[in-house]
Amino acid sequence: MKIRMLFSVAVTAALLAGCAGNNAPATAGVQGYMPDNAVIAHRGTIFWAPELTEAAFRWARNTGADYLELDVHRSKDSVLVIMHDKTFKRTTNVAELFPGRENDPVGTFTWEEIMQLDNGSAFNKKNPDQARQSFVGQNVLVFEDVFRIAEGKRIKRNPDGSRIFTKDETGKYHFEYEADPADNGHRPGIFIETKIPDEYPGLEEQVYAELARIGWNPLDGEIPSAEEPFWKGDRVNVGNTRGKILVQTFSRKGMMNFKRVFGEKVLASFLIGNPKTNEFAKPGVTDEIIAFTKECGAQFIGTNLGEENDGLSPEFAAKIHAAGLKANVYSFNTVEQMEKYFGEGEGKKASPLPGGMITNRSDLTIDFYHTRKVRTYKTEKSPQEILTDLGYNK
Repeated sequence: MKIRMLFSVAVTAALLAGCAGNNAPATAGVQGYMPDNAVIAHRGTIFWAPELTEAAFRWARNTGADYLELDVHRSKDSVLVIMHDKTFKRTTNVAELFPGRENDPVGTFTWEEIMQLDNGSAFNKKNPDQARQSFVGQNVLVFEDVFRIAEGKRIKRNPDGSRIFTKDETGKYHFEYEADPADNGHRPGIFIETKIPDEYPGLEEQVYAELARIGWNPLDGEIPSAEEPFWKGDRVNVGNTRGKILVQTFSRKGMMNFKRVFGEKVLASFLIGNPKTNEFAKPGVTDEIIAFTKECGAQFIGTNLGEENDGLSPEFAAKIHAAGLKANVYSFNTVEQMEKYFGEGEGKKASPLPGGMITNRSDLTIDFYHTRKVRTYKTEKSPQEILTDLGYNK
C-alpha cells in the first residue's frame, strides 16, 4: 500500500529551503557544526552486531556513518561505561556470572566485574540470522573505546582475546589501543547520551574532563578549524570538525548541567519521547518543550519515530523550525520509515526534518540519502562483507 506522505505540500514548501546536505564549514553558529541530513549510528547498530560493542562501532565507522551514538553510565569505581539499559540483564550473561544481581543497576558493579561480562552471546541467541561466532565474548566498552574506534583504532588485546590495560597507584585504569588494520578512513563524530544522569552526580563534569583527556573536547586544547569540511571526498570527516561531539539526554537537570559545563558551545539535543502520546499530545506541551530546549542552550530536539512513523507531526516540525531549532528523530530501521519522513521517489530531495536520522541501519540510511542526491557516496560493501573484513567470522 502506498505510504501516506507525512508533510503536506504547504508544510513541505515552507521547510525545504536549505534542505540539501552541505559540506560547508560551520558558519551558522553552533547548530551549523552538524551537517544536514546526518547519519547517526544508533548504538553502532542493533541489527547487524551486538549493540554498543566494539563490533557494532567498528562496523558503523567502516559503513560511513557521520556519528556513532553511545549511552554512558558510571561504574561503582567511577569508570565511564557504555550501556543503554539501567541493568546488564538484557544484553549480557550477568545472571550467570553474578547470580542474584541481574536486576542491580549498572552503577553497582566495579569495572573489573563489568569486564568479565559477555556482551555478545545474547545477540546471537536473539538474532540467529545475524549471529557470528566471533561476537561471543564482546566486552562492555568504556567511554574512551568508542572515540578510539572513531579515530581508526581498535582495542589492543592479548593472544587469548582479553583486553590489555593497567591500573595505576591511584586506582585509575589505562587502556591500550592499536591501529585497526581494517580501518577504511572514515572519521565519524560522537553522539554522547547520558543515561539516568540524576543518579550520577557530577557526570557531566566527568564527561567534559574525559573528553579533554582523550583529545576530543572541542573546548579544550586545539580547536578544530572552522574550515574543516564534514566530508573529504567519499570519506566522513565529521570527527575532525567543531561538530565532533553532540551531548544529549532525556533529563532536564542533565540538560541544564550540560549548559553549565559546556557553556552552549557544543552541539546539544534535548531528548523526548513520542510527541503524539501521553502528555505530549496536550495543548501547550510542545511549546513548553521548545521553550525549555532554547533555555538549556540546545539546538536540537530528539523525537521518537512513533509507532506509526508519525512521531514528528507537521505542526510540531513547523514549530521547531520557527524557533530556529532542528530535530533528530530516532530510531529508523526501514526504508519505508525513511520515506514517511522524506517522501517517496528516487531522486527526491530530503527534507530538513529531521536534521539527522538516528538509525539502526546506517547502511540503508546512507544509500537512501544517496538516492535523494544529498549524499555523494553510497555504501561500498554489504553489511556482512564489512563485518567479515573486520574479522567477525561466522
